[in-house]
Amino acid sequence: MNLKIGMTAPNFSLKNNHGKLKNNQLYLGNKLVLYFYPKDNTPGCTKESCRFRDLNSEINKLNCNIVGISADDIDSHLDFINDFNLNFELLSDQEYKMSKDYGTFFVSEEFGNSISRSTFLIDERGKIIKIWRDIKNPESHPDEVLNFLKSY
Repeated sequence: MNLKIGMTAPNFSLKNNHGKLKNNQLYLGNKLVLYFYPKDNTPGCTKESCRFRDLNSEINKLNCNIVGISADDIDSHLDFINDFNLNFELLSDQEYKMSKDYGTFFVSEEFGNSISRSTFLIDERGKIIKIWRDIKNPESHPDEVLNFLKSY
């Protein structure tokens, strides 16, 4: 599916880092940053996640939550959260269903099934208000998201 601004974000239902099933309906009423990343505990993903951690309180003040999504299992997510004191949920998309629905899934010759670094900003009613695809600088990307939220 080729998602565009103004479309309703695809439904999802995935387990979080504590094994609890989470779906998009639970996040309605607040804006939501859904950031897709390739793998826990890798350099770029760690920098991006830690920067979202550092900006989380500012983002929360703008009536917005952050959720990270990768194909790692819930144990890996829990370790990643604990190792870097992440202060938001991570969802496990091991079957790549959500990644396929959001157009972030791809197959790499080097790594096999993977997820491209992408972020979707969703409004309080579940509509997509901004999309960032193929993010090149994961460390500064969370600042772009915050700046967009401030100007929205």
